[in-house]
Amino acid sequence: MKKLAFLLILLACPRWAMCAAAPEKIPILLDTDIGSDIDDAFALALVLNSPELDLLGVTTVSGDAEARARLAAKMLEDAGRLDVPVVAGASSKPLPIQQCRLADNFKSPSLLPLAAEDFLESEIKRRPGEITVVAIGPLTNVAALLKKYPDAAKEIKQIVLMGGSIERGYAPDSKPEAEYNIKMDPAAAQAVFTSGVPILMAPLDVTAMLQLDAAARHRIFTHLSPVTNDLTLLYHLWNNETPTLFDPMAVALLIGPSLCETKPMAIEVDNEGFTREASGKPANATVALHTDPAKFFQFYLNRVAP
Repeated sequence: MKKLAFLLILLACPRWAMCAAAPEKIPILLDTDIGSDIDDAFALALVLNSPELDLLGVTTVSGDAEARARLAAKMLEDAGRLDVPVVAGASSKPLPIQQCRLADNFKSPSLLPLAAEDFLESEIKRRPGEITVVAIGPLTNVAALLKKYPDAAKEIKQIVLMGGSIERGYAPDSKPEAEYNIKMDPAAAQAVFTSGVPILMAPLDVTAMLQLDAAARHRIFTHLSPVTNDLTLLYHLWNNETPTLFDPMAVALLIGPSLCETKPMAIEVDNEGFTREASGKPANATVALHTDPAKFFQFYLNRVAP
């Protein structure tokens, strides 16, 4: 009888593997300072090669946010993703953005003349409770969203961020230090960590050791897809030897939580940008504390340069 029932299912649905509903994609908004360090571009490449993610839009932050937006839009267009809107957010003091030369004078209908917080709010309002904000730069745009639209804190599913330092700093066996994304705008980070929005945090503890070695670079740069071709050009404009893939871990952690050991923690941000655990307070973040770099790179390379 069981065999008969199975045959009836096959007859009813010849492509029986497609009868099961496909898992729903995770809708995300990406907030990035692409164009300075190269890890943002590697993070965007991972987003574009992860079918689990539904990229609804990109906002840029810090330095010349307009130039950063042009670079993000160019990478998206090269990947065939003209459907993804890009909005320049808050600019700041001038910062090194050599990679943005790749998109000098670039124009695209995907570049929208909006304030980043207004764009973020409009997307979140369309799908309340569903959207994850992936923040891989200073948290200026996210804090502006929460300030202008306080109700957004109840409508964001979660914020996944690369930032902070809990048990170590940038160097092996180092003490915790003020990590760049948090230190660039501590007030914004304070607003985010006290907002009540669930936070998934990838600090230096699981990112500072992710050096992309020569063999992995060769694999990516010889893959010759539109996305990896852009990474090759950006790598040469970046003009350093070994990238550290800080930001891609935040994206990877959203897709594959088992890549890191995590712990619920109460995180406080001080005025210098240090992120410290507060004792006796309820947890406001799930914090990644340990990872296996080899496992991460297997995950990353199998997607970006399979």
